[in-house]
Amino acid sequence: MSSETADPHRKRRRVDANGLTFECLVVGDGDRLALCLHGFPDNAGSMTPILYRLAEAGFTAVAPFMRGYAPTDPAPDGDYSGGALGRDAIALSEALGEELGTDDAVLVGHDWGAVAAYAADRRDPEAFSELVTLAVPPGFEPLLFEYPRQALRSWYMWLFQLPDAPERALRWRNFAAIEFLWGLWSPGWDYPDARINDVKETFRAEGTVENALGYYRDTVSLPAAAGVVGDRPSVADVPPIRTPTLVVCGERDGCIGPELFEHAGAVIEDCRVVRVPGAGHFMHQERPEVVCDEIVAFLRSE
Repeated sequence: MSSETADPHRKRRRVDANGLTFECLVVGDGDRLALCLHGFPDNAGSMTPILYRLAEAGFTAVAPFMRGYAPTDPAPDGDYSGGALGRDAIALSEALGEELGTDDAVLVGHDWGAVAAYAADRRDPEAFSELVTLAVPPGFEPLLFEYPRQALRSWYMWLFQLPDAPERALRWRNFAAIEFLWGLWSPGWDYPDARINDVKETFRAEGTVENALGYYRDTVSLPAAAGVVGDRPSVADVPPIRTPTLVVCGERDGCIGPELFEHAGAVIEDCRVVRVPGAGHFMHQERPEVVCDEIVAFLRSE
């Protein structure tokens, strides 16, 4: 068992929602719900600093392993699209809120968790009172065309469209690719061995690698994203986000350039953007005090 799972203050439990059983980490017993969603290549443990800080602020903070990330169920229909992630978020909020006796929920999402947050708002803008999104701006796909350098940063997305090779690449040499991506995306982060080992343990589980790659294959169309077919998407055509949202990015993010976040206010009706100095893509783990301070201040101001 990873040392990360031995924390007596962080409970594990299972929640049935949207036709799946989600393995969740839970901290706190407050009367408000905070649903915290992780990204790639990662697992629910990445949200631990946020879980504890939100618990101190009066929330019951819950971080599920996202669909397809063991021990959460794989998608029975093979759907790992952004829309499916948004439906999961809403269903989890409803199931957990019913148990807590509250309909007051906020959503904090990192990377694919941020994609889920935007998708949840578009499905039901009343599902969450506030959103916090980390490391991914709204309208990411059209921004690829406005910032050619971002298309280069996103090389891995094109690689992941290929059959078989990405699976082998991720597993090569005990998941050295995960360490490579963490180092590339967060160049100043001296991550603990326990954290990387815990994530590798998740990816060793049967199906997790294939399911995690399915997120990219169900969301990114290689020919369309490369401008080979169809009209280029525009930020002006991105549906608005109507839930008040805090958007956080790292100034040293090697995955998604901080310049892409300048457009967040054009998509999100009520938006605050925060850049974290010295932090990269995993800013909530690199600078947890700074990021958590911003999150709590934003949620208390509403």
